[in-house]
Amino acid sequence: MFNGNLESKNAGFDRRFFIPAIQPGFTLIELIATMVIMGILATSTISNYSEFNKGLRIFEEVKDMSRKIIYARDYCTARKEKFYLKINTADDQYSLFYQNNSTALLLPGEGSNEYTLPGYVDISATDIAAGGLEFDAIMGEPQSIVENATITIDDFTITIENPTGYIHVQ
Repeated sequence: MFNGNLESKNAGFDRRFFIPAIQPGFTLIELIATMVIMGILATSTISNYSEFNKGLRIFEEVKDMSRKIIYARDYCTARKEKFYLKINTADDQYSLFYQNNSTALLLPGEGSNEYTLPGYVDISATDIAAGGLEFDAIMGEPQSIVENATITIDDFTITIENPTGYIHVQ
């Protein structure tokens, strides 16, 4: 009788606390496979994120360039002076001039009239002669071009419309 009571007490203890006889868990192979999959996903996410950041930096350079051109055009138009935009595609830089095409136009807060784009940016221009693009002194309209002038920087384009001189980024 003593043996029977002892067995019934132990059986009741296991049922009360729901302790299974064999506890399931992850094997070492399952843990390693999960970590490999997570590493692959993290690597692809980081590379996509860095490409996204590069695109944002290029777009910011394009917007900065268009802002400077617009500001320089408006600045010279308000003073009834001609404005010139020169683009050097070989060195990925552009310069701002006014009056006689050789006087440097220094914008407020800038130390130079020449702006060099970062090394990861490639610039090309169409309908802009080697002497530069001239904007007239009265309306700020581009001169000596028949079509719209375009400045292409990677996937983005700055368009200077003829005859209005409207500048926009696409």
